[in-house]
Amino acid sequence: MRLLILGVGAAVLLAPTAVAQRRARVGPTLSWISLRDASGTSHTYPSFGASIALLTGDDAESGITVSRYNDLAQGDSVRRLTFFGLDSYYYPVGAKGVAPFASVALGLARVSESAAICPLLCKDTISTTSQLGLGFGLGVRVTAGDRLAGLLEARFFQVPATSIQALEARANVSLLLGSPRPSELLNGTVGPEVGFLVPVSGPIRGRGPALGVRFRRDTKRIYSAVALHIDYVPLKITTVCSANCEPNAIVFAPGIEASARPRWGRVYGEIGALLAGFYEEGSDRGIAQGAHGGLGVDINSGESLLINLNSRLIWLQRNTGENVFAVQIGVGVSPKVRR
Repeated sequence: MRLLILGVGAAVLLAPTAVAQRRARVGPTLSWISLRDASGTSHTYPSFGASIALLTGDDAESGITVSRYNDLAQGDSVRRLTFFGLDSYYYPVGAKGVAPFASVALGLARVSESAAICPLLCKDTISTTSQLGLGFGLGVRVTAGDRLAGLLEARFFQVPATSIQALEARANVSLLLGSPRPSELLNGTVGPEVGFLVPVSGPIRGRGPALGVRFRRDTKRIYSAVALHIDYVPLKITTVCSANCEPNAIVFAPGIEASARPRWGRVYGEIGALLAGFYEEGSDRGIAQGAHGGLGVDINSGESLLINLNSRLIWLQRNTGENVFAVQIGVGVSPKVRR
């Protein structure tokens, strides 16, 4: 995950200036999903599937992915999963060339698994249920010529009503279809950032810097923009804890920015929702939700670089019901937005 975040930040610097992007893509998808057992040991399983997506704008794609996980079992048990996901891809600098993206998937998960205590023949105890599945992550799309594209993605994936809470790496190769769509996008930028949590209240504290990436895209209104923070955050639980008292979270925080633009850069206020994925065993395992809001500045540095300073109040509601409040202070760099 950390290597992918750094790669996304560098990819935008290499992005070529293609003039159009085909309207649809279709192709096979392979993935590797990492699950942890009760002892904290990680197990990796492959899956296969296919995706189809339509370019709904210069910065967005919508599609469907069907994935089959033939064997997610540990020991002699049985666990299989088929996921029918509705996908949304956000490209802050457009979908052409080398394009970083953030993704959200919501869909139907068909889970087949044996009973917790399995008799001699597990196949006699298998039951199949339909659950809601959710995934979110980030990656890089590379367009080769005008008919082929490849996607690499790392995401958090979970089926809340089951024990499937995991990290997943996905790869897709797609054939591009349809007539070219002329670009009408307003420019955006993306770059790495580091943040530090200052606790306000609640039983969770940071135990190290938050490492991540910040997307920003200007809208047609000159004084507004949309943004997205994706961070890998190491945490610790300060109350009585029976298992995994130092969880790691992947935080997904989209926001809307209202800004003023002095000559030296930009001053803005931001507000938005927040999702945090806890993929390890423990009381917080799963997805927690909340909100964030704060202030920031973009400072022009030379001809091509922006330095970002931001502070945000974060509210997070744990799966156990407690509310956590903290202030995140961050600094990042990114290429300057071309207007």
